[in-house]
Amino acid sequence: MVVKAKRTGRPRKTSKRQDKQLKAICLENRKSTTKQMKHKWEEVGVNVCDRTVRNRLKEMGFQYRKAKRKPALTPKHKRTRLQWAKERQSWTVDDWMKVVFSDESRICIGQGDDAGTFVWCRSSEIYEEACLKKTTKFPQSLMIWGCMSGKGTGEMTVVNSSINAQVYIDILDSFLIPSIEQMFGDDEIIFQDDNASCHRAKTVKAFLEERHIQSIHCSPGFPPT
Repeated sequence: MVVKAKRTGRPRKTSKRQDKQLKAICLENRKSTTKQMKHKWEEVGVNVCDRTVRNRLKEMGFQYRKAKRKPALTPKHKRTRLQWAKERQSWTVDDWMKVVFSDESRICIGQGDDAGTFVWCRSSEIYEEACLKKTTKFPQSLMIWGCMSGKGTGEMTVVNSSINAQVYIDILDSFLIPSIEQMFGDDEIIFQDDNASCHRAKTVKAFLEERHIQSIHCSPGFPPT
């Protein structure tokens, strides 16, 4: 016969039932630190050190990761985004190659990203609601406008003032039009920007129509709204 010999060494401090209690504590608040979870675990009679908490969580597949940034979406945003995607699900690569994407981006000068928020999650859960760090646009900083397509990058410019409809039209006239001519010549294109209020102004729409530029709106709910 073959029997398992009695093992030497320190016995395991927690039972399977207690480990399940720790899992429930972790899932209740993903942003808890090991010390906070340790205190919660002590309330149900488990007295262990921080390292044991970390070890048990790792055994369950949890890792303490920096929360992914993702804009907060309302139920309406989610429904309209899905509809937007369904309307274009049959587009081919050639269709998307005709699209010129543009956007403004703020660059924080002298302000590095903060230390971030860390959460306990498994590799398949990094985009779960409880594991995300919600973000908002825009911090006070330098703004740059640029555009690109499947054929390459277009013009880029620094924007030294706040953007209203007229400033946006001047940017399109001075930088978008030359970019289109450089990348596509006389071929038809589709222009896409986001849903900032200055982008949706009637004067901007009239300018694009006057230049015979077909445009599509960004998926609803894409910030800014």
